[in-house]
Amino acid sequence: MVIIILVILAGFLIRGRLDGLYERQQTREGEGEVNVYSEGDRVGRALAYAENVPDEHPTLGAFHKEHPEAEVLAACEEDLTNDGLKDLVVIFATTEDDEHVGTENLGRHKHIRLTVAIDSGDGVNYEFTEPIPAPVENQKIQFQNIDKKDEIEFVLQGQKDNKVGYGIFRVVEGETVNLFGEGMEDC
Repeated sequence: MVIIILVILAGFLIRGRLDGLYERQQTREGEGEVNVYSEGDRVGRALAYAENVPDEHPTLGAFHKEHPEAEVLAACEEDLTNDGLKDLVVIFATTEDDEHVGTENLGRHKHIRLTVAIDSGDGVNYEFTEPIPAPVENQKIQFQNIDKKDEIEFVLQGQKDNKVGYGIFRVVEGETVNLFGEGMEDC
C-alpha cells in the first residue's frame, strides 16, 4: 500500500516538472509574443485585431442612413478593394423590422449581420454589400493579405454561447465572398 502511494506521489511530482518544462520551452522571448493560458494547455501567438473606428466616423454616418435602426457592434476600416480608399466592415444587430432576406421573415429577434461599406471615391457615397450572418458574441476582425494579391482578405471570428467559429472573406465585385471558414454556421 505504501509503495502505491509513493508511486502516485512520484507521478504527480514528475507531471508538475514536465508541465513547467513544457511552459518554459513554449515561452520564447524575442520570437514574438507567445501566450500560455492559465490552464497551461494552450499556447499561441498573440493576434493583432483591427481597432474599431470612432462613433463619429463619416462612413458610420452613411451606414446609419442605410440602416437607421441598426446597433453597431464593431466597425473596422481597411482598403479591402485595392483602390486606395478605406472601406468599412460593419457588424451590426438588427430586427425583423429592419431586415428581410429575400422573402424570408426573420422574426422579431435580433440578428447579427455583417456588411461592407465600399467607398465610391468621393468620401460621401458608399455601396453596401448584402448583409450576411455574423457571430453573435465576441466578434473580432483581422485584416490580412493572405494570397499577397489584389484585394485584402479579412478574418472574422466570434462565438455564440460555447460555439466558436471563423471565416475568411474577401470583397469581390461588390459582394462579400466567404473563402473559407469553420463553425460560423453555429455562431
